[in-house]
Amino acid sequence: MKQKHILKWLGISLGVYLLYGVLTAILVPLPQKEATGELWSQYEARLSEDASQERVRSIEDTDSALLWRLQLIESAEREVIFSTFDLRADGSGQDLMAALYGAAQRGVRVRVIVDGLNGFLHLQNSGVLRALAAEENVEVRFYDPIDLLRPWKLNYRLHDKYLIADGSKYILGGRNSNDLFLGSYQENQNIDRDVLVVSDGGEGSSVSQLLTYFESVWSQPENQTITGKTSSQTDALQERYAALCAVHGKELAAVDWEVETAAVTHVSLLSGSPRAEAKAPELWDALVRLMAQGDDILLQTPYIICNDKMYNDLEALAETRQLRVLTNAVENGANPSGCSDYLREKQNILSRGVDVYEVVCGQSLHTKTILIGNDLSVVGSFNADMRSAYLDTELMLVIESEEVNAALREESGKYMGQSRLALHDGGTEHGARFEEMTLPWAKRALYTILSVVQRPIRHLL
Repeated sequence: MKQKHILKWLGISLGVYLLYGVLTAILVPLPQKEATGELWSQYEARLSEDASQERVRSIEDTDSALLWRLQLIESAEREVIFSTFDLRADGSGQDLMAALYGAAQRGVRVRVIVDGLNGFLHLQNSGVLRALAAEENVEVRFYDPIDLLRPWKLNYRLHDKYLIADGSKYILGGRNSNDLFLGSYQENQNIDRDVLVVSDGGEGSSVSQLLTYFESVWSQPENQTITGKTSSQTDALQERYAALCAVHGKELAAVDWEVETAAVTHVSLLSGSPRAEAKAPELWDALVRLMAQGDDILLQTPYIICNDKMYNDLEALAETRQLRVLTNAVENGANPSGCSDYLREKQNILSRGVDVYEVVCGQSLHTKTILIGNDLSVVGSFNADMRSAYLDTELMLVIESEEVNAALREESGKYMGQSRLALHDGGTEHGARFEEMTLPWAKRALYTILSVVQRPIRHLL
């Protein structure tokens, strides 16, 4: 009897805790703050300063994305900083960790920060990560790890993705650090974009802004330092690094960074709050103000999950400008929540005066880019959703360059040609290379059900 009594109370306690966890996770982030315009003011102030000498190139394919990361790490002489949302110990993830290990072995300081939820799910028991963390010059931290006493903090994730070498060169964009985004270790991969920036490292440079931002994230009190452990994986890292050098020896040799990049007029970083808490939508506010500077706007995003404030902002932009969105068709998307919400919200989006290119190309679009007029390009990690606006850490890089803008518009045009264009006046057009894809009835049924079930938690999607 006593054992049954204990089990009963354990069951009740667990049920109460689960209820507490679910309710607080939903309700605590529900009140959404308003932007003050502070980030936009900072951006405008930077425009009045003397521009640093910075050069840029876009990185469009997965093989180049991995190779440029390896080249950047190999070029480092003093320090490498690596921040990512989702690092895994798969093929490309181990390549990156081996390269970081090789850098540390030659005396380079290496700091790695990974989102705490994804770190727990994919790296908590990773011998490879522990072996990397055991190296003398390496420190690894998890951002905002799981807190059982404050379960609502699971909502606040580190969504930044960047890699910095020696405070003078960096890669920043939307790619996570695994085989879905890097290299050619698997067949089905996402479409995404990074930019490589080479800088003089001056006080007003974008790399200086990024370094300041990184330090604010790195020093967050909730962060967990990962304890290293030497094991057989240590030898495996050494062997993998040697293999990388053997295979990519020429590519990893000295790179002419000036030849590989193009001069631009100005580069500036837009960053949200580094804190693991509900955020004012300062970054969204700055992006909207930035879009208002042009008359032809192309917003590229994996999915669109907006509240009324965000919808109203888009509507105000579309009143006097051409505003087009390039996103996944529901047949093509990899995010069930995003696809489900779009099915329900599509007419609402179109009614705001927005034309939507629904991409059907066999690969999920994960790119986050805004092209404004003929000279502004904004690239980074920010999705057009409430999670990016109110919950996660996010970064967007503003590049002023007609050459870069033209190149990215040309790249986007490839996917627009594979799209179904839903016009705000109710019409539909097909791109020259559009191929119809049938959404299976089971998936459509799932999306329909999800579109209803997830309504109470749209602010978390």
